[in-house]
Formats: sequence, structure tokens, C-alpha cells
Amino acid sequence: MDATAPLELQAALAGIARAIADSLEVRAIWDSVADACRAVVPFDAMGIVQLQRDGTVRAVAAAGEDSVKSLEGAVFPRDGYSPAYWPDEDRFLVVMKDAGAELDPAYALDRLTLERGYRAVVRVPLQHRDKRLGSVLLVSRTPGRFTREHGEALLVIAELASLALAHEGLARTLAEETRRSAAARERATDLERRVQALSDELEERSAHRTLGRSRRWREVLELATKVAPTDTTVLLSGESGTGKEVVARFIHRGSARRDGPFVALNCAALPETLLESELFGHERGAFTGAQSAHPGKLEQASGGVLFLDEVAEMSPTVQAKFLRVLQEREYQRLGGTRTLRADVRVLAATHRDLPAAIRAGVFREDLFYRLAVFDIALPPLRDRREDIPLLVEAFLHEVGQSIGRPAAGVSEDAIAALTSHAWPGNVRELRNAIERAVILSEGGMVTAAHLPIGLAAASPPPTAALRLRTPQSLGDAERALIEDALVRANRNKSEAARLLGITRAQLRSRIEKHGLA
Repeated sequence: MDATAPLELQAALAGIARAIADSLEVRAIWDSVADACRAVVPFDAMGIVQLQRDGTVRAVAAAGEDSVKSLEGAVFPRDGYSPAYWPDEDRFLVVMKDAGAELDPAYALDRLTLERGYRAVVRVPLQHRDKRLGSVLLVSRTPGRFTREHGEALLVIAELASLALAHEGLARTLAEETRRSAAARERATDLERRVQALSDELEERSAHRTLGRSRRWREVLELATKVAPTDTTVLLSGESGTGKEVVARFIHRGSARRDGPFVALNCAALPETLLESELFGHERGAFTGAQSAHPGKLEQASGGVLFLDEVAEMSPTVQAKFLRVLQEREYQRLGGTRTLRADVRVLAATHRDLPAAIRAGVFREDLFYRLAVFDIALPPLRDRREDIPLLVEAFLHEVGQSIGRPAAGVSEDAIAALTSHAWPGNVRELRNAIERAVILSEGGMVTAAHLPIGLAAASPPPTAALRLRTPQSLGDAERALIEDALVRANRNKSEAARLLGITRAQLRSRIEKHGLA
């Protein structure tokens, strides 16, 4: 290299560094790499090749002669190079002053170099953090053009080029992760839209509402939305009153069978003989009292959905017959010989632990696996307490409309009592408690005093705390609440009635009942 070369090389290296800093797109830095190589030594052609995951080599950049530039993007076999032309080592320096004598024409890429008339070669590795990335190659038609000093300088350039390739890999990884994240966000947004659309449609078309914003409840609706478009059998498990039929109707509205019937059958409500008749239907004379043929729920649900509530209460006989329906999609009416086709989607629900029932020998394991193709577990209300105020508001409006006398609202003490209660009966119990409270409030504010006594006692007003430490009975709890209201109202019965959310006549009746006059 001449005296000016080091200065030119420094400027060229700075150009590479700036290009890398400005862009993660590796194409943007190859011109800077070529300029740096020219600052080291003149060449006729430059090529940068990258190792691929499948072991091949791809030409990622070229400079110099047009015939070489046309090779960009070409893929070559790694074993097309002789060991002398590209050593199988992490760090190497190849300098050939007479390529005609040192290259081996038996190797395709050695032969290509010779056929193009190149007589001097220098090659250095591209490597980043012990990972082989590829190599940089300079060739010249002038024998003896390159020296080991040139090669040492090129190693410095190759370090920066390696960083560029590593950045390209990082950019590709980041781009792919960004794409996946964006796709995941889009899927989540689309799923949320579908959940909301199905919820709105179900509420519009029926009295069943999928109310709730808690994470546990939204997870249930998201699962239901995903399985709804399929014809997959679904098992809904959870305590009584958690909304299994609501979710079943939600699935029906999102399915291809949405225009078909939704037929529900409570397996716990009927004895074995009647359950079998209701499910499969019967022919005239099939049993005493069968005066005419009767289509069962399977026929009534044809083209739609059959919802079997409390499926664990099926007798072993009915279980065996229904298993055939799920396996063969065929059945017969009681007393009949004609085979009927079961064109239904089955949604089943239970509050029982079916694996435990299987171990106890009261539920068929094969039927369980047929039903639980897609299992959705509904959370109890105590695990989604943040939904209680929303449910209370909805039930308050619903009950007010049904009885024609809406309540003025719900007091803070009532909300506190409702959210702290364990709700063994879940949403159904909550709805019943609100209906009772709305009736008792007679159009006034619903307070804790209007709630079932167990709930009201669970959240006593502060001044009643000492008197309600350990109520001996529900009557004691009610007496304590009335005493506290009278104390706070300075024995003003109208004010005490207002605090309790009841009428003065109702208060007077309770005062007489508990001997507080």
C-alpha cells in the first residue's frame, strides 16, 4: 500500500461504520465496503458470499466487472471451492499470487475463477461471535497483485462487514418478530370484535347476556368464539349458576348452525325412562301411555344445536345409547326400528367432576372423551368479583322492567356486601338476590338491608360492627341493622327507614317484630 492508503482506508472504514449505524439493511453498506477494499488495493472484481442454513453459499454483493455483478443472488454449493481457495477454518487468510498454479480446476468455483481470467486472489473470512457467516473475495487479472499485508488490512474491513451481516440477521429477526406481533395483535383485535359482535347479537335476540369484563370471563368467551364456527362437540364445566347455557347459546349464535334450532334438555330433571323418551323420541305404544309417536330432542334439534345440561346425570343405559349417537350419528326412537340420522351439534354441560365420576364407575370414560373434545371451564363468580357491579346494574334494570317498578339505584354498602359474598349459587344466586332487593326497595335505593340476611350481615355499617361480631341467628342480624339505623337517625323512624331503604310501615313492622319500640 502507498503512503496515502492508510488515510484512505481510515476514511473508508468510517464510511462503513456510518452506513451500519444508519441502516440495518445490509445492501446499504456494500458500496462502502467496496470503497474500503479499493483503498487497500486495486482489484478487478469483489464478491461477498454468505453461508446459508442449508450449507450452500449465496452471493450477497459484488463490485467491479459487470459479469461479476450479475452473479449477485446466485447460490453455489459450499463444496464447489477447493480447500486452498476457501479453507474450512474459523479464521484464515488466503493470498494467491499465481491462481493458475494454486487453484484446482476439479472444483467448480476454482474452475470458474480461472475461466474468467483471474490470476491473483485474496480471501478473508466473515465471522461474528464465533459464528461463520461467509467470506470476502478480491480477484485480479494481474498476477502477484495481492500481498499478505493487503490481506491483513482486508481482515479489518471484514470485521465491519461481519457486523453488517450480523445486523442484517438481527434486522430480519426483528422484522419477523414485529410481523408476528402485529399479526397476533390483529388476531386478538379481531377475536375481541367477534366476541363483542356475538355478545351483542345474543343479547338482541334473546334474554341471555354474556356480561363481564374480567380476564377469566373474557377467556371463556374467546374460547367459545374460536370453537363456535366449527362443528366440534363442546363440554362446558363449572359450578351451578355460572352461565353454562348462556355460553352454549353464545356458541350457537357464532356457528354455521345459527339459523337452526337451539334445543336444551336438562338430564337431571327426568327419570331414566322419560329422559330416554325425551332424548330419542318414541313410537306409539312404545310404553304405557304412549298414545302417539313423539319426536325426541335429537329430531327437534336437527340442523341446529342440542344442549345437554347436567349430562353427568344420564343413566348408564342412556349413556351407552347416546355414545352411539356421537360415534355413528345414528339412533332409533323407543319402540322403533327405523334408523334416524342425528344432524346435530352437541354441547354438553355439567357441574360435576367427570373424571371422578369415571373413577367411581358412574360415567363412561369413552363418552367423556367424545363429549370433551373441546372443554371450556367456567369460573365461579367468586373468581370474577370485578364483574359483580356490572351484573348488578344489568339485573337491576332487567328486574325493574319485569316488575314495572325499577329501583333508584344501589348503595355503596349493598355493593360492598355483594362483592364480598362467596356466591355458592353464582350468577343465578346474584340475580335472585337482586330481584328480591328490588321488590323490597319498592322503587327506592337498594341497600344492604334489602339483601338476603346472610349478605347484609356480611357487610355491616361501621357503627353496627360491635353488635354484629357474632350474630346468633339471621333474626339477630336483622335486629342489629335496625338498631343501628335507629341510632344513626336519632330514633327518627322516617330517617331510619330511608337509611335502610324501606318504607316507614315496613320499619314499624320490623320494630314490633324485634321488640324495639
